[in-house]
Amino acid sequence: MADAKIAPIDALTHFLETIQPEPSLGGAQARRAAHRLGSSCAKADLTIEETFELLEQSAADLLAVLSADTLGSIVRGYVDQVVRTRGTTHRPPGRLSSHVARLAALHRINRAATSSLRLDDVLTTIVETVAETIEGDACSVFLHDGHTEALILRATKGLNPEAIGRIAIRSDAGITGLAATSHQTQMVEDAQAHPAFFTYPIVGEDRYTSQVSVPLLLREPDRLVGVMNIQSIERRSFDPDELTFLETAAGELAIAIENARLYSQTDEALHRRIDEMKALQAVSRSLSAERLPEDLYPLIAQHAAAIARGDAAVVLATAHTADALPLCVGATGPENAADMFPFSLIERVTATRSAVAIELDDNHILIGAPLLTAHRLIGSVFVRARLDENHIDQKLGLFQAFADAAALAVENAELYDEANRGFARASTLLQEMHHRVRNNLQTVAALLSMQARHASHPAHKATLQEAVARVQSIAAVHNLLSADNLTSATVTSIVKHVVDEASVNVVPRGIHVEFEVLPSDATASSRQATILALLVNECVTNSIEHGMADRTSGHIWITPRAWDDQIELRIEDDGCGLPEGFDIERDSSLGLRIARTLTMSDLKGTFDIRNRPEGGAVTAIRFPATG
Repeated sequence: MADAKIAPIDALTHFLETIQPEPSLGGAQARRAAHRLGSSCAKADLTIEETFELLEQSAADLLAVLSADTLGSIVRGYVDQVVRTRGTTHRPPGRLSSHVARLAALHRINRAATSSLRLDDVLTTIVETVAETIEGDACSVFLHDGHTEALILRATKGLNPEAIGRIAIRSDAGITGLAATSHQTQMVEDAQAHPAFFTYPIVGEDRYTSQVSVPLLLREPDRLVGVMNIQSIERRSFDPDELTFLETAAGELAIAIENARLYSQTDEALHRRIDEMKALQAVSRSLSAERLPEDLYPLIAQHAAAIARGDAAVVLATAHTADALPLCVGATGPENAADMFPFSLIERVTATRSAVAIELDDNHILIGAPLLTAHRLIGSVFVRARLDENHIDQKLGLFQAFADAAALAVENAELYDEANRGFARASTLLQEMHHRVRNNLQTVAALLSMQARHASHPAHKATLQEAVARVQSIAAVHNLLSADNLTSATVTSIVKHVVDEASVNVVPRGIHVEFEVLPSDATASSRQATILALLVNECVTNSIEHGMADRTSGHIWITPRAWDDQIELRIEDDGCGLPEGFDIERDSSLGLRIARTLTMSDLKGTFDIRNRPEGGAVTAIRFPATG
């Protein structure tokens, strides 16, 4: 208890004397002295930050070289004292040590982030520290390229180190992509059973079972920097405290990465990236033009060489059978351009379905990327270029983005071509159907007309002639709608076709009827057009048979108009008009009852007939414009 009551200054003096002359070793005596220092500061009501500030003020040069175990002992002593005296937490025996180790790990991460501006050094320290602290079998960092929307492997402990900087995946791919797009930590105990799981053979991650993917985010502005993955061989469930530690570490890492990136991006590099993005945007516009798929492949090869500053490029189509070789469908450069790319590279791109780069001995690089859509692997594109000031991971990200745009263009071209061929087939079938319907209507009208000519009773003959007129009206409207595969027609054109047929089939010999159809922009759908044809035929027939009986001439006006989403059709004649006391409910003929029923049930409208003040009758048909 005497040791626990040492004042903070005395405990600090004892600690500094103990760790001399080798503070980085962190032996047992140093850890005990560090523990006593933390406990004394807690008793003095200092915060943990004030404890380290006290140490920094007294020995700033030593603080930077203290071992993680020594730093952890300071925090452990502080936390143990707080727990004993204040009871602020209740943990099973041994849990405090892991929490202290995590705090010490965060300190190491922060030191790594501030002690160097070399991005590779920062990332290497991070993955080693996190893997050791969280007791993970593998820890990896994928960095996000905001221009190309790709995730590039930049550091790893536990995976294949040769994959660093050579694997670029889309930012929505796999569990890693799920964390990137959702900005949420993804903890999966059985990663290979997850719906979003996929693996890269070159990376060597198929032996791992559990996976935690933590997005690296900058809060202001809210921006994705990358994703950190922790994997374990045995199935494992990470507890909330472990996830909190990983998310805290991810925040420190995001800041470190951003600082290193800003340091490494000179004005020249920024201008180069802007030029590359402009080139990629121009390529996307060029590929999105309407073309046949076979015309796109040579264009893709040309753009691939241009955007990667290469001297040769080829596009390979996926083989239809497993034993068949990919087919070269586009190339640019030397005649032997396809022979420049080894089959091993083609196999790797096809197997990993990600961009891959191979450095050659002659200061050149071979880059390949899959032409991959959401539905299938169309093929792959390859380019040979010189190594320049661009990092390989930047080239991979840019080339992967180009390949994604090219794949989308090919898929769109295929869909457009298929749609055109489908439209041609449908148009042919539709025209054949129209032809058969038209012939059938003409056959029915001819049969009825033949029967009418041989009818012995005038009433029978008149009935058959009315049926002929109805069929001919439907046929006329059908011809109008099928002429150019129309889905609608103007009411005026429908009326004119019906009037032309009625003047031949309805007007009896010895009577001259003058028809006047006023123009209108009102249109009717194909379904409404057929009903209108029957209605006009019935009204015209009624005007001629009843209004112009015992006359040698007459006049019929038909006026369509539209207003307030309604269409009105008025059929007027100068005949003898309706009988005295006419009631449409009681006195309608069969033709009028048919017309009224069609208007109300099929057009959802109203049908009205009355005498004109000038003489004759007028029929008004009103219905909604959309039917």
